[in-house]
Amino acid sequence: MKKVAAADVVIFGGGIAGLWLLNRLRQSGFSAILFESGSLGGGQTHKAQGIIHGGMKYALQGVLSADSKAMSEMPERWRQCLQGKGEIDLSAVPVLSSQHYLWAPTKFGSKLAGFFAGAALTSKVESLSKEHYPAVFQHPDFKGEVFSLDEIVIDVPILIRELVKANQDAVFKIEPLCDEELKFDDHGKLVSATVYMAGKAVEVSAQQFVFTAGAGNEVIIRKLKQPDVAMQRRPLHMVMVKTPFNYPLYAHCLGLGARPRITVTTHHTQNGSTVWYLGGQLAEDGIHKDSATQIQAAREELQTLFPWLDFATAEFASFMIDRAEPKQKGGMKPETSFIKVIENIIVAWPTKLALAPKLAEEILQQLQAAHLTQHLFDIRELRSWPMPPLAMPVWEDAFCKSAG
Repeated sequence: MKKVAAADVVIFGGGIAGLWLLNRLRQSGFSAILFESGSLGGGQTHKAQGIIHGGMKYALQGVLSADSKAMSEMPERWRQCLQGKGEIDLSAVPVLSSQHYLWAPTKFGSKLAGFFAGAALTSKVESLSKEHYPAVFQHPDFKGEVFSLDEIVIDVPILIRELVKANQDAVFKIEPLCDEELKFDDHGKLVSATVYMAGKAVEVSAQQFVFTAGAGNEVIIRKLKQPDVAMQRRPLHMVMVKTPFNYPLYAHCLGLGARPRITVTTHHTQNGSTVWYLGGQLAEDGIHKDSATQIQAAREELQTLFPWLDFATAEFASFMIDRAEPKQKGGMKPETSFIKVIENIIVAWPTKLALAPKLAEEILQQLQAAHLTQHLFDIRELRSWPMPPLAMPVWEDAFCKSAG
């Protein structure tokens, strides 16, 4: 006899988007379960730098884009959650920095200050006096200027742990989903999905299926064959530096184009080492470089930007991020979160960590508009299935694995 399970909503994908949505659905009275074939947060989520963007880095060409406007409310929305007052209680999640910074290696003068004065109408930007600079910029050899942005930086691994904590009875590990196990009716409605784990199989039915699996959304996209639901991949080549000094830094370096020249966040390994995590234009430009070449480029860039620091004994590591997103004209960066509803299927990408609350809100609105009512909820056949492990932080994986 075939083993079956049922819920109001079934989510595929255990990154920030799926886990945030699972919390909101269960708060709203829906029976919801989530499936993940890898580790929780182990795709793009754990490789995020943890910056809750307010949109300012996307306004570096002097124009506040739709991107920056869509994100301007995100820091405050996250702050409410981090204070235990928002839609999800994240008061146990550490804030690594209560503000993100933007620095210019040299003084740009009144033009830049004038732009920031205008931009402050929608995203708060504050010019700082030297005594309020991050410690690394208080060195006498630093000749530039530093601005404070209305953005925060959070601990992503603990964020994932907290989103899972109250939902351990609704999160299950499966083997990678196969498109032939998705059963549709004659009208294109998804009737059920058969999931597998360690030789067991369960056919799961739901009123609504939501795919928030990043690159894993390719399974449902391939099955749907809808021209307006397609995926693109925009890789990044990130670099991590285990520094011989302890200067916590959370900042974008202002470049000449629309992207920060380099973006630095700071993380600490379990054994107490300080790690600078580098993104920005450095990561964009490094996608065709091998690891040794990208690390050399990062070393030279850091020595140029911080000539007073000694990186001779620093340890470097690099890795690729395969950013999976809704397809855009010319392969451009998506401006905001994305959802597409097809019958009882929602395909979704937050496109950025900061936009996960917005994405969940949009999906909830879709479900409420569909007038879902309480349905059969039966997960007895899944109760013996394991929960996926939490992903290991990338800096632990790079610098502490061999140490055990």
